[in-house]
Amino acid sequence: MRQPDRNAPFEAVLLLPGAADAPAEAAPRNEPTRLLVEGVHCANGHFNDPAVPYCQMCGISLAQLTHFTVIGPRPPLGVLLVDDGATFRLDADYVVGREPQRDPAVAHGARPLSIAGPASGVSRQHLRITLAGWTVRAVDLGSANGTVVEPPGEPHPRKLQPGVPAEIRPGTRVAFGMRWLRYESHRNP
Repeated sequence: MRQPDRNAPFEAVLLLPGAADAPAEAAPRNEPTRLLVEGVHCANGHFNDPAVPYCQMCGISLAQLTHFTVIGPRPPLGVLLVDDGATFRLDADYVVGREPQRDPAVAHGARPLSIAGPASGVSRQHLRITLAGWTVRAVDLGSANGTVVEPPGEPHPRKLQPGVPAEIRPGTRVAFGMRWLRYESHRNP
């Protein structure tokens, strides 16, 4: 019996009818560089936002620590949950729209998040989700139908001014055209 070579690189294969006939091309990986931010380590060594009361990995209280801050790689800040059920790890900036790959920010490391369909009311490059330190922000890119943020616990949605970043907290719903996404995180809203 043939044994797999443990030193060979892993290769993913799509198992669909006719997939074997198509030439295999490696998808370009747009991996972000891990941004260095100021943070604190919990007693178990997990790196955290100095403003949170509990460790994001193990849940222990950070109140007992002296909060001696250090510079380290920022972990993912949560996920973006799209209305169709798709989730995207929030460890880099995203450009959202029908043709997000055409935005210059994508060439500089932002990830494209494509929302299909012209009837959706979504512009080609509708909005950008940016990360600044431990903060998540939404920016309308001058879209035709605008972008509305609905923070948790606030009774009135707020329309974003084009080009003006607005901080969003975990649980915030961001509506654009006929679609929406929500920023979800283990961090307290």
